[in-house]
Amino acid sequence: MWRNVRIGWLISLVLLLALTPALAQDDTLTVQADADLEAALSALADAFDGATLEFVDADADLLATTDLDAAREAAGGLPAHFLHGAALVALTDDAAAQDFVRFAVSPDGQQALIDGEFLPAVVTVTDQAGVEHEIAQPVYTLLSPYSVATYLVYGVGGADRLVGAGYLGARDPLGAASMERIDPRFPELSGYALSQTDVNVEEVASLDPQVVLTSTRSEWLDVIQSLDIDVVVFEGESPELLKESMLITGAILGPNTLARAEAWVEYYDTVFADVVAVTSELEADELVSVLFTGTNALRVASGQMYQTDMIEAAGGVSVSAELGGFWNDVNLEQILLWQPDVIFVPPYGGASVEAITDSSEWQILDAVQEDRVYLLPKLVAPWDTPVPDSVLGIIWMANILYPGLLDYDCEAEVTSFYQTFYDYEVTAEELSRLCAS
Repeated sequence: MWRNVRIGWLISLVLLLALTPALAQDDTLTVQADADLEAALSALADAFDGATLEFVDADADLLATTDLDAAREAAGGLPAHFLHGAALVALTDDAAAQDFVRFAVSPDGQQALIDGEFLPAVVTVTDQAGVEHEIAQPVYTLLSPYSVATYLVYGVGGADRLVGAGYLGARDPLGAASMERIDPRFPELSGYALSQTDVNVEEVASLDPQVVLTSTRSEWLDVIQSLDIDVVVFEGESPELLKESMLITGAILGPNTLARAEAWVEYYDTVFADVVAVTSELEADELVSVLFTGTNALRVASGQMYQTDMIEAAGGVSVSAELGGFWNDVNLEQILLWQPDVIFVPPYGGASVEAITDSSEWQILDAVQEDRVYLLPKLVAPWDTPVPDSVLGIIWMANILYPGLLDYDCEAEVTSFYQTFYDYEVTAEELSRLCAS
């Protein structure tokens, strides 16, 4: 008998402990909110395990407002957007307040707002192949075999939706280690068998993505589209296309991700304009000519590629700008005719500075003799590709080509960028590596 009583008491204790977190969520949260946001917040509270909100005029746990400048000041950075044009900020370190903000911008929070008719059930986007997509909201699952699109997703704060992804730049030990610190799910997300050229239809079906993000150059588009999945494609080979790519990605995933995309576009435009304003004042005889090589030292970027836009924004002159298409194979004689002042090398595909500087054939170039061959940085995403991080690549290029000309400090910009758009604090070792040149 006593044994049964003890067992019953233990079961009751376990149940009580299990219920404690849920009961804690019933604590009342005070909210200072614009009057026209109260109904939407109440819908969120009803879906958030029955949380209770009390609307107050001051000294609140939460701030909900359409005054985005005030929200940004209160958040000390980008605030969370639970509706288009409306932000929610936890004003205290209270766990319940923090959890409520996270819920408000999650897919489950979006669903509660859709059910209450505060958000649309469908968003319409046109991808960079000109195809219009009507995408049901919220999007819980994304597949991104195209590495560029993967980093767009991270930049807008939607990485929790990924069920599989390509990660250019994370194949070496340093890149992989950084990526796993940014997202502990990286080993799982990168472990699928899908690339730009190959697709396993059964595996894609098993991952059950609502949306696939990929490139216009993917060779399997028709195959995947047969699965009745929205396949949104990107081109991205210009500043305007990159900005559009970010906005499309943000729009697909909801108001919070769209707000982050818009904030990134604002930052990119500011940096781009600041750098161009300085470099455009250079005289013709001050301009530095640049060769951008590819995974092979004799493969060079064309004038239609994003790398050329970056070089030009940084005040350089791309010696291969007249070439069309994508990567072009040339010979050393052509490079000798171009005689670039500086050579940039990408941080992927096995490319290295040493492949050029250790070659006796390349010693005939002034850039090699003067040690002006540079490897583009990357934390994970290569800074020369059309990804959010490339804004840092423009600053880095300008600092390499014209030391001391810009007011931008590499370490300050890198720290701020990754905190803002990747929610990641770069380590001292990473910071030193990224800004070493």
